[in-house]
Amino acid sequence: MSKEPWLAVNLSKIFPGLGQIYSGKKVQGYSLIFIDIALYITALWLILSSEGNIIIGFGLLVSLFCVWVWNIFDAYNAAKSRNTPEFEELRRQSKDPWLAMFLSQLFLGIGHFYIGKWLFGIFAVILIIVSSGISRFLPAIIYAVISYLAYVFSPVHRQRSKNWALIIAILIAISGLLAVGTAFFLRTYLAEARWIPSGAMEPTLHGTPNQWEADKVIVNKLNYRFQNPQRGDIIVFAPTEALQKEGYQDAFIKRIVGLPGEKVELKNGQVYINNQALPENKYLSSNQRTLIDVCTSGFEQPYLAKPVTIPPASYLALGDNRNSSYDGRCWGVVPRELIIGKVSKRFFPFNRIGIIE
Repeated sequence: MSKEPWLAVNLSKIFPGLGQIYSGKKVQGYSLIFIDIALYITALWLILSSEGNIIIGFGLLVSLFCVWVWNIFDAYNAAKSRNTPEFEELRRQSKDPWLAMFLSQLFLGIGHFYIGKWLFGIFAVILIIVSSGISRFLPAIIYAVISYLAYVFSPVHRQRSKNWALIIAILIAISGLLAVGTAFFLRTYLAEARWIPSGAMEPTLHGTPNQWEADKVIVNKLNYRFQNPQRGDIIVFAPTEALQKEGYQDAFIKRIVGLPGEKVELKNGQVYINNQALPENKYLSSNQRTLIDVCTSGFEQPYLAKPVTIPPASYLALGDNRNSSYDGRCWGVVPRELIIGKVSKRFFPFNRIGIIE
């Protein structure tokens, strides 16, 4: 039985291996599905986990993309190899409805431009742009409908495969919704990317208002669902109540130096925990002294102007650039519930990529 090469491509674009299964190469198709899932899960683990190698993780994502591209070409050839010369000649005589459907997924309206429906193509572009501003999920459904209409409006429909059009449109919608939902789940519950906007964590993290010059990091949100924050962790947290009163709205990035129940005080430019000097030479420059002189705004009396005991479920967080960091010395502790996650890895710039300590 003849197979539609561009129908196979549509299937393999949605998920690698589906086009090969449609073309009759089931072992190859199922193998591609397994490889794709395995690469994706392994790459995520390497990038997000504290133990994983982020360089290898990104390398696997590049490999995953290469497999996806190769899979599309392979799906086309697998289907074409099943066809008779007569069917191939018939297929080339008119605009291919499956190619129109594929093009509609690649770029806004281009599938309709290909079949000569210019006005609808322009309408499709406008519709996608408008829907993107309404809901993050709506464009996936719009793409599915536009792709389906690209097939419907095509001048030629081959009867043996036309029933696939609705199936593929549904798969396009499902895959789009899953992609958006997965991205939302990852960002909300597992990890997110952030850039460092200030120099308060120098030299550990380079910060600048220009995000293209600043360090970009991965914030692990899963870590603290299974364990408590530890001393030395670099954390991202929402502004405390005291900071909100001063007008701060953006998240802060600091290092935990004091844990719940500990007595903290500043003496001779050093942090003392339970009357013992805290060794911080691993991340502090030799010229850094921990003083309260940086607290020039906000509170009349800085939080660490005198010894304090950290309340339960709260943490004292300071910047590594002690000479220029507005931190817990001035405004107090960070409640556990305000901690967004742990800064685990840097992914930009590329010459500084890796685990952060």
